[in-house]
Amino acid sequence: MEYNELIADFAKRHNVENLVAVDGAASLDIDGIIVTIVASGETLIMSAEIGEPPAEGAAAFSDLLLEANLQSGIYFAKSPERGPYLVVRRLALPLIDAATFDGALEAFVNNAETWRRLLADFRPLAKAAAEHAEEDHPSFGSNGFMQV
Repeated sequence: MEYNELIADFAKRHNVENLVAVDGAASLDIDGIIVTIVASGETLIMSAEIGEPPAEGAAAFSDLLLEANLQSGIYFAKSPERGPYLVVRRLALPLIDAATFDGALEAFVNNAETWRRLLADFRPLAKAAAEHAEEDHPSFGSNGFMQV
């Protein structure tokens, strides 16, 4: 199925008004998650923001995302300008029919919701850990040396 046909068929089957592919891109709001669907050659790319990097523990959370890249059919990214984390899924467009698209979109949104929740839950834990570390070593700087 071609991209424009896939999007139009989805909109018709699910009574989604104003879902139009513009310049090879369409966006859907599903349960508060904005999913952008783009065609690039014979690849369909879904992406959604899952949130801003946490102030504390960003490196630890980034490590979790990198590990998840190897363990799932989704991938994570972040814009170079320190923008929000994105979850991304690529599918071979020629292999997608209506049922495959619906299933892939549902699974993608479920993954995005899960990672959005994990990020939200991670923030207070990382902040508490950072505050605890400061209490344990108030006289040591970030370089590990005694501050004078």
